Amino acid sequence: MGVDVSGALVVQQRNLALDEPHGQIRAFAPSTVPAPLQTATYARTVLTASGLLRPEHVEEVVAIRMRRQRLLIDAEHPRTYVVTETALRCPIGGVETMTEQHLLLLALAELAHVTLRVLPERHDPPVIWSCGFTITENATTVEAIPFPLALPIRDTRHYLAHFQDLFHAAHPYQL
Repeated sequence: MGVDVSGALVVQQRNLALDEPHGQIRAFAPSTVPAPLQTATYARTVLTASGLLRPEHVEEVVAIRMRRQRLLIDAEHPRTYVVTETALRCPIGGVETMTEQHLLLLALAELAHVTLRVLPERHDPPVIWSCGFTITENATTVEAIPFPLALPIRDTRHYLAHFQDLFHAAHPYQL
């Protein structure tokens, strides 16, 4: 039996939510929709599939992600997200879940302060990035997928440069 990280993951998700209202946010997710953009059903499916959260913590983290989403909707600061086409095509939770997820993304992309870009599957050079990351005014965190733990990074220059490259290679979100 491995180490129980479930409680620590809940704390990390809470800490991420505390950072969301302040300043510009830029985030990249290589294999899933970024957490603040997830529907509850999609988030529940991803978190359960990770196998890292105890069942009683899954709903708590889903609730935190929904709070992060409300903060996103109410935000006045710019939010920029890059997600891969692969993540959008992966049928996480099935057709209904993905349809609901795409409808939410369309609605969020209409917000004036939200920019949502999609990195094509056939990006040249190919992007081989196993972890997502979020750059805020205060910190950069790396979120291993599907491991919902955020690790703080001190030197963010590489992440900022990489995010700019991803953003410029990506296209506006549309169905």
